[in-house]
Amino acid sequence: MGDIDVAIGVDTDCVAGWLGSYGGEDSLADLSRGLSAGSEGVLRLLTLFEEFIRYVKSHERAEFVALETVAETFRADPSVYECEGEYI
Repeated sequence: MGDIDVAIGVDTDCVAGWLGSYGGEDSLADLSRGLSAGSEGVLRLLTLFEEFIRYVKSHERAEFVALETVAETFRADPSVYECEGEYI
């Protein structure tokens, strides 16, 4: 069986959506919902990813690549990340 490469990225926006769309102009409900997502939600995501990484590492062929490693590899040989003439 061949290798399978997976990349997971997460982008969080603490005060998302249109401010004022859930109860009036400059609603405190909008801000509290957004701040709660940033302060509590991100910590929950980190815990989830830590559990996921432990699970994947328990399988013998799992490998992890940090962003720094990708940058070093690219600097050494940019053609490594070339795919049909385009960088991926």
